[in-house]
This record gives sequence, structure tokens and C-alpha cells, in this order.
Amino acid sequence: MSYALGSPVPVTKTLVDAAGDRPAVTVTFNAQPSPLSLRAARRAVATILRDGQPNVAERAGDAFTAEIIRHNILAWTGIVGADLAPIEPTHDRDLTDAEGKVTGVEPGSISAFLTEPRLVEAADREYVLPWSERDAEKNGFAPSLNGTSAGATPGQGTATSPAKRGRKGAAGTKTQASRPARTKSTKPGRTRASVSGN
Repeated sequence: MSYALGSPVPVTKTLVDAAGDRPAVTVTFNAQPSPLSLRAARRAVATILRDGQPNVAERAGDAFTAEIIRHNILAWTGIVGADLAPIEPTHDRDLTDAEGKVTGVEPGSISAFLTEPRLVEAADREYVLPWSERDAEKNGFAPSLNGTSAGATPGQGTATSPAKRGRKGAAGTKTQASRPARTKSTKPGRTRASVSGN
């Protein structure tokens, strides 16, 4: 069977609908997760698995999802900072001393985005989950009974796709679909990004 290539054109997803004077929140992502994001996601999952803490499946799924989102956001609309002025997506930045040694990290707005449950839930539902399902189909995998796609944990348990969970339908009720859980390890307490109009 031939391997179908995906479109390279970035995709824009509506994460929060417009309401009254508040504009919609839209995010533009890479057409599909970049190799860099997949490597980062696998490293994050491997770290969670090595820790051996409770709820490891949920925490690993969350770590995977957060890294996929973090590394594939290209642009957004409808998101403002604490002063209610529109902000652009930015990555964390290393702070260095005069000798070039890293002394800390300045969180970017994408890290603030990842602390907002509603935004992460929507990005998971609209971007990460559909890609995960398409990737599983391309590789001939079907979701297993426990929700993790076959082949998702090769080698030493390094996940290549997020855990599956229920997904909210249009009316807000849960349907049986895939969704990774979230973990506090990828959502540090940082300056919050806000939906415009809040």
C-alpha cells in the first residue's frame, strides 16, 4: 500500500467560539506535528515513565499533548495578556550571565497558554487527537481496549501517541474518543494568557 503524504499547509483551528463582544480564539498550527515536537514529546513521556509516580498514564498523556502543542503553534488570535493587549505566541527563553551560563528561564506566552485548561482541552481535541488518529491509521494501528494505540510505547516505554480519552461533543456531553490527560509537570504556574474580552 502506498503511503499518503499529508498537506504541508498550516491549519487554523477555532478553540473558543466568539461570544458577544469577545472574538473567537483561533490558533494556527503546523499541518502536522514536526519531528522536533515528536522528539520533545517522547522525551517528556520517558521522563514521566521513569519517575514512577501515581497516575503515570494520565501524566504521560498530558506531557505528550503539551509538547505537541508547544512546538507546533505558529500564530493565534483572540488571546491577550494581563493588560488586555493582544500578545503573540512566544517560546521560553534561556537567561544567561556574562559568561554565557544559563541562570534561569523566561517563560513565553505559549507556556502561559499551556496553563489554561480550556485552551489545552480545545487544542487537544482539534489538533492533537485528530493527528494521532490519522497517524495510527497510516501505520495500520487501531486503538487498543485500554485506549493506547498499538505500537505507542516502543522500546523502554517511549510513547509516540497520546493516551485516549473521552471527547466532548457539540452539546458538551462526552463521547467515546481519544484524549490525553494533563499533568502539572508541563503546566508551571506562570503569567496567564487570557481569552480576549475576559
